[in-house]
Amino acid sequence: MTMNRTTLITSAATFAIGLLTGALVFSQPAPSPGADPVQSATESSEPAEAAPAATAESTIAAVRAIEADSDAPPSDAEAPEVAVLLARIDDISQGWGRMQAELAALRQRIGELEQRGAQTAAQDGTADNRPSRPNTPDEQRNALLRAGVTADVAEDIIWRRAQVSLERLDLRDQAIRDGWLNTDRYREELRKINEQRVSMRDEIGIDAYDRYLFETGQDNRVLVDSVIPGSAGEDSGMLHGDVIERYGDQPVYDFRDLRTATSDGERGELVPVTVRRGSELVELLLPRGPIGIGLDATRIDPSR
Repeated sequence: MTMNRTTLITSAATFAIGLLTGALVFSQPAPSPGADPVQSATESSEPAEAAPAATAESTIAAVRAIEADSDAPPSDAEAPEVAVLLARIDDISQGWGRMQAELAALRQRIGELEQRGAQTAAQDGTADNRPSRPNTPDEQRNALLRAGVTADVAEDIIWRRAQVSLERLDLRDQAIRDGWLNTDRYREELRKINEQRVSMRDEIGIDAYDRYLFETGQDNRVLVDSVIPGSAGEDSGMLHGDVIERYGDQPVYDFRDLRTATSDGERGELVPVTVRRGSELVELLLPRGPIGIGLDATRIDPSR
């Protein structure tokens, strides 16, 4: 018993849809248990990807051949259904092309991220063994000692920071019990307590603070991620990958430092800006104000 035209095309279209779905799942080899998922995604070979595409295209072509070689034209009842099925096959064919393009774009983006990670690792030399932030008093104390802070100063800082934290907890507990949490009274009391907070930067000095950030695995520099054409940054010779060390006489450890430095003083006055370019320090002259750069954070060993 032979299948009629609609049944045959329906079967072929169903097979094509199943094939494309399976190709999405199996077009990449499964990574080994210890493999890096990003590396596995980027190291897959092109031939493994081409086979599903070729099979899908040949299936669609076969469906069209069935439609063209049919002995009899579709009946009035079958014609709308056949048209819908053929339109669906066209959608599948176009969708496969879009998926291939999106997959190629995704792989390119992964490659860019890997390259950027490698550049960052080359700059700080410690990307793979970045220490975690200290959580316990002993870890905080040891980090301060490694940054060059004396033992008595380290103990005093840790103690005073702990007292401020306890006062905040007590204030919140009292406000909840008495029903004035998140009121003006609570905010004023909290402001007074926060004024007692220990500024690590002010307490230990900028050089030791820089070292403390590095020892605790925190970013301590601002990286130039991009330079806007026609900006003051481009005119001064600033380049992608430069690490900003100082703006005028102010060290730059984070985005806030840079924003404050560019907004202080007289707009337009020339300011010397020190950037690290590879292993060299380069001094640029910029007018005070917006630099016109995209920023990222990075971590640099201050002893370099």
